[in-house]
Amino acid sequence: EYTGFTPNDNRFSEQEYLSRIKVDSAWSITTGSPSVKIGILDSGVDWLHPDLGIGQDSYQNIFCNSGENDWTDPNNPNTGNHRDDDGNGFIDDYKGWGFINNTNNSRPLKNDHGTFVAGIIGAKTNNGIGISGITGGNNSSGVSLISYTVGDEDPDKSVIDDAIIAAVDAGCHIIQLSLSVDQDNPIDAALEYAQDNNVVVVCASGRVNENVLAYPAMVPSVIAVGGIDQDDQRHNISPYGENLSVVAPSTGILSTTLSTRKYPYTFNYGTSFAAPQVSAIIALMLSVNPALTCDEVRYILESTASKVGPYEYDIHPSYPNGTWHEQVGYGLVNAYAAVMEARTRYIQNKTYYSRDHIVETFPIIIAGYAVTGGKTYGNVILEAGSDVTFSATEQVVIKPGFHAKAGSNLHIKIEVPTTNVASAPQRVASKISSDETDSAENRITSYTGVENVTNEVQSTYIYSISGQLLYAVVGNEYNMLHLPIGIYVLKQQMNNGESKIVKIAHH
Repeated sequence: EYTGFTPNDNRFSEQEYLSRIKVDSAWSITTGSPSVKIGILDSGVDWLHPDLGIGQDSYQNIFCNSGENDWTDPNNPNTGNHRDDDGNGFIDDYKGWGFINNTNNSRPLKNDHGTFVAGIIGAKTNNGIGISGITGGNNSSGVSLISYTVGDEDPDKSVIDDAIIAAVDAGCHIIQLSLSVDQDNPIDAALEYAQDNNVVVVCASGRVNENVLAYPAMVPSVIAVGGIDQDDQRHNISPYGENLSVVAPSTGILSTTLSTRKYPYTFNYGTSFAAPQVSAIIALMLSVNPALTCDEVRYILESTASKVGPYEYDIHPSYPNGTWHEQVGYGLVNAYAAVMEARTRYIQNKTYYSRDHIVETFPIIIAGYAVTGGKTYGNVILEAGSDVTFSATEQVVIKPGFHAKAGSNLHIKIEVPTTNVASAPQRVASKISSDETDSAENRITSYTGVENVTNEVQSTYIYSISGQLLYAVVGNEYNMLHLPIGIYVLKQQMNNGESKIVKIAHH
C-alpha cells in the first residue's frame, strides 16, 4: 500500500476512521472525479458550508440536481442568481431539490444529518480548513454531490420513491441513504428502477441491536452497511444478519455540521455515518473505472473487504463473494484494495495520440469496449506515432473496440513480479505497423519465455482474495468444487523452500 498525500486540512488528524478503511492509500490512485455523481437523500445539505459550497476557495462539491448550469451569483455566491439557468423548472436548484412541499432548499435547514453525511463523502480535501472528505478532490473539485431533501427532521416515506427516481434521472451513479422507514411498495419499485439503470444504492443498516436489518437496507439489491467500534467489533447499535454487505467505522466520526453553528464541525456515531464512507469508496472506484456495473461494484467491494474482529468468517451459498459473518458481513471495507481492483481491470474510451509514449502497468489489463459481459463503453485507439506499453503481472486481454492504426507501436509485457510467484510466460509484443485491425493475433509479433521452475509440491493453500485461508491440503491434490464461484489465491509450498502464488478463477 501507498500513502497518496497528507492533506493540510486542520482537523484531518482527528479523522482516524480514514486510515482504518485505507482511504489515505487509495488517494495515491484517485481523490475523486467530478464526473461521478452521488445523490444524497437526507435532510438537506448546507450549501453555505465553506468546506462544501463556495467559500474561501473558488470551487464547490455541491451541484444542482440536473447536473447542468444552475449556479450561484458570482457577486454573491451564497445566494444564487434567482434564475432557472438550465431550464429544468427549478430556480437555484444547485442547493438541492427539496421534495418536502415541492420547494427548493432555499429555506434554512433544521437538521445537520444530511450535511454530516455530505462532509464524510465530499468535504473539500487539502483546502487548508476543516476536514478531508473521502472524495473531496485535492484542492480542486472532487465527486459531485447532489442533495435531495426527503425530510426535515425525520424521513418522509411518501417522497423517498420520487427522490430515488429523480436522482436516477439526473444521472447519479450512486444513491446514498442513511435512513429507515417501514416497507413500502413504491420505494421497492424505485429501487428496482435504480438497479435497472445501473445506479448503486447504499443504505445504512439501521440503529438497533437486532438481527434484522432496517428497511430499505434489507432489500437484496441494496448494499447494506453496518458499523464497527474502535475494537473492530460490531457496534452495539448496528443491526446484523441477512443481506449485510460490509461494515465501516461508526464511532468517533468527525464531519461537517450546519454553518450557522458556532463550530461547523462535530463528532457523531451510528451506521448513518458508516454508509457514506462506503458510498464514497464506490465513487472512488467509479472515478477510475466508470464502466463498472452494479454487480461488479458489489463484487469488488465485498471480495476486497478486510476480515476484522474476533469472528470466524465462513463460506455461505447465499454470499458468493468470499467468506461472510452475520455480525459484520464480508468485513471492513478497504478503499485501497477496492480502488486497486477497479483500476486493474479495464481500459476503455481512451485514445493514445501521436508522440504519446505511455506505459500502463496493472496486474490485469482488459482493453476495448466490450469488457464487462457485453456492456459497451468506448473504443481504445492507438493513433499513428503513439508508443504504448501494456505491462501486467497476470494477463493482457484485447477485446473488440481496440484499434491500432498504422504507424503506432504497442508493446505487451507479462512480467513475473517476484521469483517466487508463478505466472504465464512473459510475452513481449514488438512494433505494430499494420493497418487498423481488431485482431489481437496480428498485433503480437514476437515472444520471449520466462522459465518456471517445477519442484515437488509439499502443501497447497487456497485463500480468499482478501487473504482469508479457506482450504489447505498436503501435496498437490485439491478440490474447489465446494467453494463459491469467484477469484481465489492459490499458494503451493515447494520442497526446496520456495512457494508459488497465483490468482485463480473458479467457475
